[in-house]
Amino acid sequence: MNQPPKEKAKDLIDKFSTRLKVLHELEGWVIHIDSSKAKGHALTAVDEIIEQCYKNGINYSYNFWQEVKKEIEKL
Repeated sequence: MNQPPKEKAKDLIDKFSTRLKVLHELEGWVIHIDSSKAKGHALTAVDEIIEQCYKNGINYSYNFWQEVKKEIEKL
């Protein structure tokens, strides 16, 4: 894999986060990032990947994604 598991976990949380433009009274338009559901979505995606790796006997990927899952759970 190209990234260490910790970095991949952060990237997945970022990808599943929602970005909204919000009009702030003093600052004008600002980007608000809502990550409240991102962890759950990332874990669901990683669980699917782990299941497929296990079914197809892809051990090196299986181990990597297990580590990614642990890192997501820590966030």
